[in-house]
Amino acid sequence: MSSYALISEHRDRALTRRPPGPFIIWGIVFIVIPLWIISYPETTVRHNFKPFFIYASQLSSLIGFSLFSLSLILTSRLRFLEDLFGGLDKVYKMHLSMGKSAAIFLVAHPVLLALRWVPEDLTKALWYLLPLHRRVEIDLGSWALWGMLVLIIFTLVIKIPYDKWKISHKFMGFFFVLGVAHFYFQGISFSVNPGLRIYLALLSVGGISAWLYKSVFFDLVKKKSRFLVTEVRRLNANIVEIELQPKSKAEDIIPGQFYFFTFLSEDLSAESHPFTICDETEDGRIKIMVKALGDYTNLLNKIIKPGIPALLEGPYGKFNFRTTKREQVWIGGGVGIAPFLGWANYLFNNPNEYIRAKLYYCVKNVNSATHMEVFMNLEKRLPGFHVQVISEEQNGFFKAGDLPEIQKKEIFICGPKNMRKAILKQLNQLKVPKKQIHFEDFDFN
Repeated sequence: MSSYALISEHRDRALTRRPPGPFIIWGIVFIVIPLWIISYPETTVRHNFKPFFIYASQLSSLIGFSLFSLSLILTSRLRFLEDLFGGLDKVYKMHLSMGKSAAIFLVAHPVLLALRWVPEDLTKALWYLLPLHRRVEIDLGSWALWGMLVLIIFTLVIKIPYDKWKISHKFMGFFFVLGVAHFYFQGISFSVNPGLRIYLALLSVGGISAWLYKSVFFDLVKKKSRFLVTEVRRLNANIVEIELQPKSKAEDIIPGQFYFFTFLSEDLSAESHPFTICDETEDGRIKIMVKALGDYTNLLNKIIKPGIPALLEGPYGKFNFRTTKREQVWIGGGVGIAPFLGWANYLFNNPNEYIRAKLYYCVKNVNSATHMEVFMNLEKRLPGFHVQVISEEQNGFFKAGDLPEIQKKEIFICGPKNMRKAILKQLNQLKVPKKQIHFEDFDFN
């Protein structure tokens, strides 16, 4: 029998509930507003000149600071965060949203202060936005803001190689430290409201600790399993299947989960990449599929061979067919077939007569559909499972409207970004409830 871990009934029910993470995280952000309202007579510099800009500027800085801190905490890959948000991809999506929002609120802080001098002194207003003040503690805030903006530009606008981006992104925490220094070196008194002082202190410690943990200590303290590549099978010109054997005890995985893989070869950078487990044997061997999509995976496909060691971090992922007993539709394309292949291998070794699912395997042509023997064998073994290949050349693209009673089914999608977006658009037009649609999304552009 496979060593895939069975999920308890309690956890299955928990996965169907709406994850509380977004409510908790935004609640932590906006609790600063009532804290500020209680404190502002003491904590805001008193100005008779356009006080609105002073008050709005300070409030925007507090909200931006909270968002900045929490965005750093969300990068830590702590397991409880994945549970709170219903998947690591959801955590990263929230991190990206909070980073963008933090930039907006933090930019508003000096802009609102600069607007005090409009239209009386436009030159002073423009210079106010630059780190050219007479007080170092104010310059620290400007440097923190401009540093953060530059890194966000390299994330969202100017694309650089992933390994270079990953190194540059580690400096985000350094600019957060400058922001913390800017806050505390100005000597603003929070004595009237210790709640606000404690709130800001906790966010400061939390953000800095998360940054140090992820950027400096992560590889030292995070438990990783050692594996060795034992077999390489080239499925076509772009996709390779890699089998790995454990050299140390690995955690039990749930079908459809993924690990972050670091292949230890002098020809590859030390960066880690997520790959879904397609199969696990009784002796703990696992298989993954890798498609040549970027610089790293192109090189990996060329040089991977038996004997190369690998470090695995995880497992992660909440893409799980066992969250419902409803009739299911599985839609996979490209290497997005990997989690469904993992499910099929698991079900073949652990037959579940209650499963009712149809897999739509979307490919460019019939010959590019891999591992069909696995799905065909499962179809013979489980009466409730069926597979259908959707060939673009022969059938065109998948059409959700062709599925009878689609609104009553649970839908699982994994495939290229364009395919997923097109299917989600169709499902939205058909008014399929969002709670019945499941996918993991690591395309953040």
